[in-house]
Amino acid sequence: MSDYFLLIVGWIHAIAAVAWLGGAIFYWVVLRPAVRSGAMPDSIVRFAGSEFSQLVALSMWVLVITGGILMFNRLSDPSATLPYGATLGLKIALSAWMFFLVAGRRSRARATTGAPTGRLRNAVNALGHINMTVILGAIVFLLSDILRMIVERQLAAN
Repeated sequence: MSDYFLLIVGWIHAIAAVAWLGGAIFYWVVLRPAVRSGAMPDSIVRFAGSEFSQLVALSMWVLVITGGILMFNRLSDPSATLPYGATLGLKIALSAWMFFLVAGRRSRARATTGAPTGRLRNAVNALGHINMTVILGAIVFLLSDILRMIVERQLAAN
């Protein structure tokens, strides 16, 4: 494939990942505490939630499409190594986990009107949607850098 095409696809992939993870961090650190304190009107909370939901949905589609292109390009290269493939597999698995967290959150939001309370529910929520999305997203970014390092070492060895 053309180097310019792959450059653009990689850039779009990175922008989508940054938008999703950056938005999740903003929600986690700024918006959620403001909502919990009651400092934000319900109309703004609903608007922000709707807009962020659309950003996440778009980011997910962009990441799947661009990630597929980048994956097939890299794995079709004869220099693809087993460590690269294993690291890429872990990155894909963690990304899929993030996608399922979002999909599960959306289906639960539609299915329930009042959230159950209690210690067990609080423990589940602590490792729930937004916290795990941020943690997994940070790990996926780290794996991206490890993949880049593997490729650079492979190129330097040749």
